[in-house]
Amino acid sequence: MTIISRSIIISSLLLSFSYAEANTTVSEESNFIDDTHKALSETVIEWSENIDMKVSDWLEDDEQNASEQVEKASQLPAETLEERSNYVDSFFQTDKYLDETDNTYIRLRTEGYFQSKESADYGINLSAQLPFKRSRRNLKIFIEDVTNDNARNILQDTDNSPSFGLNYYRPENFGINSKYSIGFSGIDPYVRARYNKLFTPGDWLIDLVQAFQYSTDDKFEEETNFFFDRDMQNMGLFRLQLHRSTHEEIAGMDYAMSLQYYCCRKKNTGLRFSQTFIGNTKYPYVVDDSVIPPQTNTYGGINNYITAVTWRRNVWRKWFYFELTPAVSFQKQYDWDPNYQVRLFFDFYFGKFD
Repeated sequence: MTIISRSIIISSLLLSFSYAEANTTVSEESNFIDDTHKALSETVIEWSENIDMKVSDWLEDDEQNASEQVEKASQLPAETLEERSNYVDSFFQTDKYLDETDNTYIRLRTEGYFQSKESADYGINLSAQLPFKRSRRNLKIFIEDVTNDNARNILQDTDNSPSFGLNYYRPENFGINSKYSIGFSGIDPYVRARYNKLFTPGDWLIDLVQAFQYSTDDKFEEETNFFFDRDMQNMGLFRLQLHRSTHEEIAGMDYAMSLQYYCCRKKNTGLRFSQTFIGNTKYPYVVDDSVIPPQTNTYGGINNYITAVTWRRNVWRKWFYFELTPAVSFQKQYDWDPNYQVRLFFDFYFGKFD
């Protein structure tokens, strides 16, 4: 509870600062926060470069002057459909962007999740990808899903352990982009491969993605995603996403369809409207929880309908983002009664993020 309380206090304090953008007077608190952020960023950069130097010595690579372009999410999107699509994914930090990007990012996220059907949830999440500029240009360290709850489980065999390892980005071949990963989830090793290819029929941009993963804990799993993007007027982008996935340890096949509209008319501000349908061919649900174990049954159709609106904005400082998502879902597990939800993010970026 102490960590949660501190997270709420810090987030509330930072949100109050965001409304002081137009004030030319720099307060002592603002100076302190800027100095703290600068010190943390310099520490992150120094740590990354020290690891890079050590790996470079081991590999004896001559690529000492390799350079890397880091995306600027604060820039307005460019004119082509592919550039607009990339901008939207970068600004909203979508899973698609985080899976595909070879850019450097260090993100600390504080979040609160409120819903009418269950209790509120608070948390802190750390994700990062650090480059080896001197040693291997396409080799990156990654850290995923480090939270205040699982940070102590990094060397334990638990279901919610953080992940860490190496990403290798293979140069494009026959129009196919490839990423290979080897890492650990707690003490469980896993390997992952991800492939994607772009198609541009007419006014559409289609991104086909196929991913595979095998781990000693979760065994084999794979997923397919189709992203159909179309440019709209007034800085808008329409996206249709189709998803399917299977898991060796879970019965049935998951599938989903999401209709999304992105509106980014102003610099550093974006809106996303989405309607999502989620299902499984063998979805288990509880029909009687008065007995032990609870009596369950299976359902082979769509089990969750979600309508959501997301507002995301870069405020106060270029390394601070605020995101608010009110939503309502209709789930079979709640007998299709509406479940009202609100998700709140505060994102902090460190290192050479721009």
